[in-house]
Amino acid sequence: MVFRLTFLSALILALLSVTHGQEPKPNFSGTWIWNLERSSLQIPPPSSTTFVIQHDDPHFHLTRTHVFNGKSDTWSIDILTDGKQEVVEHFSEEYTSRTRMYWEGNSLVLDMTISDKSGEKATNLVKYSLADNGKTFIALEHFKAPNDEHLNKWVFEKKSA
Repeated sequence: MVFRLTFLSALILALLSVTHGQEPKPNFSGTWIWNLERSSLQIPPPSSTTFVIQHDDPHFHLTRTHVFNGKSDTWSIDILTDGKQEVVEHFSEEYTSRTRMYWEGNSLVLDMTISDKSGEKATNLVKYSLADNGKTFIALEHFKAPNDEHLNKWVFEKKSA
């Protein structure tokens, strides 16, 4: 009986120390304005980009708007950060994406595989992190397709309220 109580007490203390010692995960919520000078792209840069993120873990919603030559291109995603894969059809069922989002330390990873009707696939792996006490948002992107591959470092600054 004493052994069981001692064992249970030790187990509870171990669990409390593990959960208590963990830092809270960062919250990526905000409006983020792209900074061309701090970024490094291997693709032609847009004239501007804005990310609007609503993050209440495990729920993550991102709306991205690129502007190229005065034309706006907006894309958004609603996803859970639980690592489970979601399948979504895009563009009149022309493309299908298998997407999951998961934590890797204090970074969030968006892992997408995009397939067209012919079976050709592309992957896009994006690692999101915060810097400068939460004032800077960084997206490290690795896109790979059969005839294209690029690495991009997108750096954003938080828009003041």
